[in-house]
Amino acid sequence: MALLTTEALVLRGYKLGETSKVVVLLTRERGKVRAVARGARGSRPRYQSALEPLSEVRVTLYGRQGAELLRLGQAELLHSAFRAGARSLDAALFLSGCAEILDAFCPEGEAEERVYRLALAVVRAAEGGASPEALGRYLEAWLLKLHGLYPPLERCSACGGPLPAGALSYDRAAHGFVCRGCGPASGPELPAEAARALSGFFRRPPDALGDRADPAARALEAFHRELIAAHLERDLRAPRVIRETLREAAR
Repeated sequence: MALLTTEALVLRGYKLGETSKVVVLLTRERGKVRAVARGARGSRPRYQSALEPLSEVRVTLYGRQGAELLRLGQAELLHSAFRAGARSLDAALFLSGCAEILDAFCPEGEAEERVYRLALAVVRAAEGGASPEALGRYLEAWLLKLHGLYPPLERCSACGGPLPAGALSYDRAAHGFVCRGCGPASGPELPAEAARALSGFFRRPPDALGDRADPAARALEAFHRELIAAHLERDLRAPRVIRETLREAAR
């Protein structure tokens, strides 16, 4: 008897034996789970393109409640990320980074409906032509916020008073942005344009970002990388690969 049938996003997969693989799924009902997909590899793969990264699928899972590894039954492809990745090299690299950061942030077996909807929204926005660079910063900001890790943008993290308009000064000791009276801050400082971009991220859906790279979003990259590394206690691989790939492509 099936343990559950649910919608899911494919995050990644790795080989198991000669013809199977383990698939990491972000499910709507159970959060992140791992399942053995028998016959997923070989000359006649059972699931064809349904298990490609960031494919939206409806899956049937078998196994015991609480088991670390389930078995994948049916996997019906609902929406492929292929069109989004085919738009450009930037879009393909963004989707790779998207899958990695979702895998890193989502705990095993804990449903997070808002994270699931966020993931669907950014993949659809990429398909619609939104800037991959802005989408990357948008996804990072929201994942940090939803997990209680993004510092308030309006309140000083040291004294609790209002922050002045304009640039934001981050202080590592206070774990947030601080006002001038509580400075000097350790840094980094986010320019006013980046502060406005952040405020927009938290007010608008990802498909409203537009199709042009935003210098303000670019200013957030190193800051987000620092917050993410502090939370995960490691660096993500995708940002480095993206930087190196784009550097090579620009030569």
